[in-house]
Amino acid sequence: MNKLLARTLIAAALVVGTSFTATAAMAADAAAAAAPTDEQLAASVKAALDADATLKAFNLVVTSKKAEVTIDGTVDHGEQMAQAGQIAEKVPGVKYVINNINPKD
Repeated sequence: MNKLLARTLIAAALVVGTSFTATAAMAADAAAAAAPTDEQLAASVKAALDADATLKAFNLVVTSKKAEVTIDGTVDHGEQMAQAGQIAEKVPGVKYVINNINPKD
């Protein structure tokens, strides 16, 4: 292989490698920018709980710290407690749910 062809191939490989690295970094930046804040996450979980017909009557308090969501409050039945946890887990961005809801039964 002649020297010119070898240099061209090396240069092309470097450009492709740099391009891939830049693209990966840009994707990581975009993902970080798209992640909701804890306040936004808590509001999204609260909205999801309030949208549920069986849970909207209860005053459930939602907080979030580092995408770990905590739900506090009281409901009538254990099934409602479990349902609230399941709804919270499905909200995009939630990593973990601490379900501190107390059922009356």
